[in-house]
Amino acid sequence: MNRMKGFSRRPLFSVDAEGYGRSHPRRQHWMQEAIHQVLGQAAVEVGFEREAWQTQLAGDSAFSVLGADESEPVLVDDFVRHLDSGLRDVNDGREAGARLRLRAAFHYGVAVPARGGFSDRGAVETARILDCRPLREALRLSPAAMLATAVSREVFHTVIGGAYTTLRAEEFREFRVRSKEFDDAVWIRVPGGDVHALPLPGGDEPPAAPAPAPARADAPARTPVPGQHSEMVFEAPVHGPVIGIMNQYRP
Repeated sequence: MNRMKGFSRRPLFSVDAEGYGRSHPRRQHWMQEAIHQVLGQAAVEVGFEREAWQTQLAGDSAFSVLGADESEPVLVDDFVRHLDSGLRDVNDGREAGARLRLRAAFHYGVAVPARGGFSDRGAVETARILDCRPLREALRLSPAAMLATAVSREVFHTVIGGAYTTLRAEEFREFRVRSKEFDDAVWIRVPGGDVHALPLPGGDEPPAAPAPAPARADAPARTPVPGQHSEMVFEAPVHGPVIGIMNQYRP
């Protein structure tokens, strides 16, 4: 029997900074230090032991697996509230373009330590939620916000829907996200803002094919070959425009 060491279901969360790649090295250094500071301070405020977390750092991002005894409702409620407050403190006096603004994703699942970081679906799904277009756009379209959050189906229905927090379900907006192997609903919230008022995209669905150009008046009509049919074949990535449209006849 294969008994993988390190298996357990835990609260998972990940954060990522907006605009890190566009920043100069000195600001990148400050952003990394500020992320460490606000996460650590929020953990202290709610009684979490951040030193005991399993954390993978990557410059402007951090993925964390919490301890088995640390509360999932506290994570998505009190911790987020203190994280938002900490971001406002570190950004106090800084110009709008120089502020640290974070996206945060919350999930509950399996993330097993591996040589390259973490393995299993929990870590992958948290990453897909964090990187989804609606969450990115929610932060971009909320210039006064320091934080935009997204929770998985598991977290929303169990923790938010179960009324285990002070948060109301109406504060979240549901989106369908399709990204690589991930295809599920996520719920997005902007602390202090109204996510329902934002002109957000419907999700990470492949964009619709462009409408065909109108036929020229002088163009000869195309006559179908008897016994054959026309089939449109589309190739599109999760993000970005349609990269290939091929119209071909197949018997």
